[in-house]
Amino acid sequence: MMTNNSGFNPQNKFVNEVRTNTKSDLIEITEDKLENILLKHLSKLNKIRGWLTPLSLFITILIVLLTADFKIFIGLGKEIWKAIFVISLLATFIWILVAGIQAIMCSKDSTISFLIGQIKNHQE
Repeated sequence: MMTNNSGFNPQNKFVNEVRTNTKSDLIEITEDKLENILLKHLSKLNKIRGWLTPLSLFITILIVLLTADFKIFIGLGKEIWKAIFVISLLATFIWILVAGIQAIMCSKDSTISFLIGQIKNHQE
């Protein structure tokens, strides 16, 4: 380091103080265990977002039921088409309920701290 006679260090011209925080835990894990943990975590993340698809379908089918004028098509009468859409609406509603319950049940297990705990092999 270069210093001049006045004790001034030109490299510390913009730095008043240096602090170091480099201590950390080292986690050793085999590749197959890590892959298994990450796949389970990914599955939980997918379950948390699983309610979006049935909700989108539910809204679309509801809009169709509210606005469509059903006609005879492919040999099926308008009452049959309306029944098909009503049954589809009920099925997507049940799907939303199931996916919502799964999302709520998986929400605690899908956090980063839970994932790190799993990798560290912490027991619950």
